Amino acid sequence: MKQYSYVAFISQTSPGDFIVTFPDVPEAITQGDTLEEAYSNASDALSAALEGYLEFGREFPNAIPPPEPEMMQLGHHSVLVAVEPAVAARAMLTHAMKAQGLTKVGLAARLKRDEKVVRRILAGKGASLDLTLEALRAVGLRPGLFA
Repeated sequence: MKQYSYVAFISQTSPGDFIVTFPDVPEAITQGDTLEEAYSNASDALSAALEGYLEFGREFPNAIPPPEPEMMQLGHHSVLVAVEPAVAARAMLTHAMKAQGLTKVGLAARLKRDEKVVRRILAGKGASLDLTLEALRAVGLRPGLFA
């Protein structure tokens, strides 16, 4: 089972300036005036970058394990950041559809809905999480295992 959490490195570059980077998702970068603000912004940056992966049909990168604390340099922090559930659910759905050779029209038929509904789910626009979970069940995934 693919993990949907990524290591973020938070570095203080100067007083009141903390930079967040993700070694596995180089497109995700953010900052904060405090360590807490930087950490808070990390989830948004990660989700925005991974939305781009979904939009361009790219697989999410494999996550590396977090480094041991003694391996971190002074002034650097390592934290694990979870992907927002809606983004992770869409990634799982996209992966399952690809593995099954299932088209948007095919998924729509399984859901007994119009293909536009499937497009909204996959685009993350105008589709409820309940509808996304219904689509996951339609491809044979049990969403309760991912909560």
